[in-house]
Amino acid sequence: MDPNTLLGAELLAALPRIEASSTDPGRTAARPCSASVRRRAGRVLATLALALPALALPLSADTSGASNTDATASTADATAPAPTPTPEPAPDPNAPASDPKASEDSKSSEELPSFFATTTVTALGREADSFEVATPVTVLRALEIERKAPNNAADLLRDEPGVDVNGVGPNQSRPVIRGQRGLRVLFLEDGLRLNNPRRQTDFGEISGIVDVSSVETVEVVRGPASVLYGSDAIGGVLNLIPKNPGPRNGRPVGGTFDGRYGDAGDSTRLSANIEGRTGDFDFQVGGSWRDASDYDAPAGTFGDITLDQSVPVVDTGVQDDSFWGSFGWQANDRNSLRLRFNRYRADQTGFGFVEPDQFESTEDFRIRILYPYQQFDRYTLGYSGSALETAVADSVDARVYFQKNRRELVNDIDIDIGPIAPGFPNSSVEANSLNYTNLETWGLRTEVIKVLGDDNLLTYGFEGYRDDSFNTDASTTTTTIRFPFPPFQAVDLSTDEVPNAPNAKNTSWGVFVQDEIPIGARFRVTAGLRYQNVATRAEATPGWDTTGLDFDDDSVVGAVTATWQITDTLNLLTSYGTAFRSPNIIERLFNGPTPEGAGYQILNPNLKSENSDNIDIGLKYRRRNAFFELVAFRTEISDGIVQYFLSPEEQSALPPAVQEAIANSGASFVVQQRNAEKLRYEGIEAAIGYRFDFGLTLGGNFTTIDGKRLDSTNPPTGDTYSDKIVGYARYEAPNGRWWSEYRFRHNGSQDVNLDPNEPAPPVGTELPAFTVHTIAGGVNLFERAGVTHALQLTIDNLTDELYAEFSNATFFRPEPGRNYAASYRIRF
Repeated sequence: MDPNTLLGAELLAALPRIEASSTDPGRTAARPCSASVRRRAGRVLATLALALPALALPLSADTSGASNTDATASTADATAPAPTPTPEPAPDPNAPASDPKASEDSKSSEELPSFFATTTVTALGREADSFEVATPVTVLRALEIERKAPNNAADLLRDEPGVDVNGVGPNQSRPVIRGQRGLRVLFLEDGLRLNNPRRQTDFGEISGIVDVSSVETVEVVRGPASVLYGSDAIGGVLNLIPKNPGPRNGRPVGGTFDGRYGDAGDSTRLSANIEGRTGDFDFQVGGSWRDASDYDAPAGTFGDITLDQSVPVVDTGVQDDSFWGSFGWQANDRNSLRLRFNRYRADQTGFGFVEPDQFESTEDFRIRILYPYQQFDRYTLGYSGSALETAVADSVDARVYFQKNRRELVNDIDIDIGPIAPGFPNSSVEANSLNYTNLETWGLRTEVIKVLGDDNLLTYGFEGYRDDSFNTDASTTTTTIRFPFPPFQAVDLSTDEVPNAPNAKNTSWGVFVQDEIPIGARFRVTAGLRYQNVATRAEATPGWDTTGLDFDDDSVVGAVTATWQITDTLNLLTSYGTAFRSPNIIERLFNGPTPEGAGYQILNPNLKSENSDNIDIGLKYRRRNAFFELVAFRTEISDGIVQYFLSPEEQSALPPAVQEAIANSGASFVVQQRNAEKLRYEGIEAAIGYRFDFGLTLGGNFTTIDGKRLDSTNPPTGDTYSDKIVGYARYEAPNGRWWSEYRFRHNGSQDVNLDPNEPAPPVGTELPAFTVHTIAGGVNLFERAGVTHALQLTIDNLTDELYAEFSNATFFRPEPGRNYAASYRIRF
């Protein structure tokens, strides 16, 4: 009998016994405070104490700060073209003497626009100056996206404060924010959800489904954002703001063509777009095509792993393409409609791995995870109304969307189970499975802004969506028992076509309200509240008894932020917010071999939503040619969903049919998603930048993060860095003709996150520190008849270091060695 047929009876009855036995009396609670964080904080604050006086000095030669609306600057990295100097009026000889610093600080930001100025639409749900927003946010604009030439949006985050990257290859990267990844990070396009309820906890939707060529701005909100965006926004939000057709300056159409080659994986990428405007109508259409092979990792040592020569990282290549567009109609000065579409197609790619025989692996299994194809389509129709001046609304934004996400997942797992008796050759299990998933989503989001009084902004709205998930699974398990005598081996072949999770509908809706309240001229408070209901209904599925598997939960979350403008150049900020995340279909209902390893997961229909509390406190300093930010945060997640490794005693309490299925799969461990008592994350994020008036910009950022699970000695942050330091130097020619850049990133070492019942990975029990260096530059070659030709060159991993991003290290997936990339861009 298949174990899934027991889900309404024997297995469900056994779950309370299993959970009751999961408490280990030998575990001690972690200390409530982190000494390591306090030590790191002391080092950072000492450094900043030296840096702040330098930033506060009068800058007598500060004439470089004319703002450019096309400039690119982030809180950690500015890539704007050299601004045009703004002449200052001659001083009045009869004017009384004054303190030059006080005089400069008293000038408004309009008189002294900052080279580092950015705006955000994600943090408050409307366009706002990032300097005036209490929520920590990173903004990367179009020029910086072009210069960094990322494979996908998540690749842009490697050098930013408080963030990290998970996954390898051109299209498989995913964001990590403040130690949270996968489903604890909300992925948005233009404020609309892209998170996939069929993904696993640690592996959210890939950012590659949105073509970076279609993106105007990448925004990262660090910290909870559930008030505005609902479930999953615990660690933060990655929001990709799409391009809109711009002013044509008398030309009916314009566009770009970009050709790019990189020797990492022999990668070729072509992209193009065209846009135009006629009367009340505008359009923009673009697309890209990419072909990349598996790249090579260099020789070297990383932890306990040594590669004697460069080796391929298998399944990191891909052939994919995107097609996207936007069509707008300006009905009048107040009302407009816009239709957007996005189509993405990817052929076979994979999770990525190095063949075990390429290094001295201690593991007795080989795992290959493939995605034969992925297809994503989204269509969005939006209405925007402004200057409405009605009793309930001054502006309205309403969008309805439909998206379809189809993919196949293949797991090929070869396990050496050792000899069945002394002197016998090793026996083996080969488990091959194929999963097909079709997820269709309908969604609606409305946002309304009403100005109350002179400067009180009230935002409220509704958001709802429904996911309809259909999936099939087919698996073949081949067990080979070997003997030292005839018949020498016996082979047992078994097949199973029962899905590992039932078909299901996931429905969610919520209402939210947010009020921005000025208190005097220099103090501003923003308070918000949201109610959200989430329900999952398991549907009839062959081989499943879905009795008792439905889920219904509601949550109320809130947030309060405050900004105190001490001077025109210095803001103090603080925020407190709560967030939540409802368990998805896979976390609650998946029952079978784990997709990411030689394990077996048993379902947990009693899984609850996890909730978080977050506190931020910090400051933002920004003047015409300098900026500095410092934020300390503490996040606590209650009922945090973690992957729990069952002990042998707990496995023996499972129903016999489940134990048989586990044995037949060859799994070396058994896991279950469970609610932990509490997870705590603490950290500090700092960023600094200085722009000299001759075109040189220096800057960098620092992040330290520490996490603990308060009901266990098992830390939850073992797959991200403990400390990260980023530095850069960039020169831009005063005439804007060319630019060059050097940057480095150093990740400090980190202990591996190991459950008491989890085996140590090949890399060892500590993830080693690494440093990566990059140089890049670009030049505008020539311009003829309004057509500009530009060339860009990049050398990444300059020292050819063997390393893996920490979330890719335990399942060893290293980054490419030294690699070169060139781009040729034509703009008209």
